[in-house]
Amino acid sequence: MNIPSWVSSQKSHICVFNVGRGLCIFIRTALNQGIMYDFGSSEDFKPSEFLKEKIVPYLDKYKKCRIAQTIISHPHADHITNISCLTDPDKDKSLFYSSLHTCPNDKPNGSAKPEAIDWNRIKNPKGSENNLEIYKSLYEGRKLPLQTICYESPKSIPNLEYGLYYVRPPVVSKIYPDKDQEYGNGTSIVIFFRHGFHTALIPGDMNPDTFKHLLDEGEGLEKRYTIFDRRQNTTHPTWHEMSGDQPSLKSLLNNRGLSILLAPHHGLKSGFSEDLYKAMKDEKPGLVVISKKRHLSDTDGEVEPFYQTPEGAKGQKVYIEGKEENRYSVSTRDGHHILILFQGTGGQPEVYLEKEPEVLLKKLK
Repeated sequence: MNIPSWVSSQKSHICVFNVGRGLCIFIRTALNQGIMYDFGSSEDFKPSEFLKEKIVPYLDKYKKCRIAQTIISHPHADHITNISCLTDPDKDKSLFYSSLHTCPNDKPNGSAKPEAIDWNRIKNPKGSENNLEIYKSLYEGRKLPLQTICYESPKSIPNLEYGLYYVRPPVVSKIYPDKDQEYGNGTSIVIFFRHGFHTALIPGDMNPDTFKHLLDEGEGLEKRYTIFDRRQNTTHPTWHEMSGDQPSLKSLLNNRGLSILLAPHHGLKSGFSEDLYKAMKDEKPGLVVISKKRHLSDTDGEVEPFYQTPEGAKGQKVYIEGKEENRYSVSTRDGHHILILFQGTGGQPEVYLEKEPEVLLKKLK
């Protein structure tokens, strides 16, 4: 097997795949570990097939698994379209079986702080019931609580870290007592990723009211955090497995700023959060990335135009099918897959858009 040159790269790679309205993101850390966030797919493209052939076999194993962590932000249908790729019964051979599987769930854990999601309030289209049953089956044999990767590697990458943030579903139910769609969106698990000077926020379908609650560290907030540094891991040995004095998301955004914002809820107006923008250093990110489909009907919702203005982002150089452009936002709308490279040093991340994911492979370095 020919080993690709990117296997030894000390850059971090974030792929945002074009899957229509849904979401599917793959993160390869600079330690060559893989994190999958959501499992959307389209009739034309299944990210799992591409990753299975081109990326996953070359990742370093974490606790015997090629994928270190799989995260499903929340159980709405467009985020779990391709969830069946996780169901290989032979876990030793399944490339997508992960050491850590993280999602909103109803598994009892004896905690005084219940986290059970209310399935009666998850409103998915007819025909998606099987995927929801697969979703539920995936955590049946898993050990709670939610975790991030436990840093045990002999290798070290300076200033590499990530955290997960979410509000327990029973608390989200108090925020949205009678809006079921907003309840489901509000249970989204949020990921903050940092490599050196570069940062990304991936909030799933998190909505404004729950975002405010999370940023204010209100009731029911859960935090997990990993810093891939031996000394830090010794100082904070439980940060990866239980809430404590991990940095607040608001402090991270304020102190570190935000290079890349994955627009909440596919960039729709209903997902725009003023509180999120106020929390950021300079009150705007470097670039907004939107995962969405074409606006075909009134029920699709409208994209927030603010993201595409100088007030919505600082803007940066991107490469769209080889052509250099300056953009405030980029999108999967026109069939583009998006690759973001964090080199950890100063300057802006590298951002590439291509209609064929194989072309993006040539940009990995």
